Amino acid sequence: MSRLQERRKAVGMSQAKLAEAAGVNVRMLQYYEQGAKDINRAEAMTVYKLAKVLNCTVEDLLEI
Repeated sequence: MSRLQERRKAVGMSQAKLAEAAGVNVRMLQYYEQGAKDINRAEAMTVYKLAKVLNCTVEDLLEI
């Protein structure tokens, strides 16, 4: 499970709700969670918006 998925589930949010709140395409969110796309290579603003909605830091979402 990706750090993004862990964080999303910890706050009890669906993929659709997170995508809508962060202004991110739900399919792209799914790719990041499944590891099909590397969140470490995502646009900084995308990761920032996800972190803001999930009330965490950008570093909390990166796979390091």
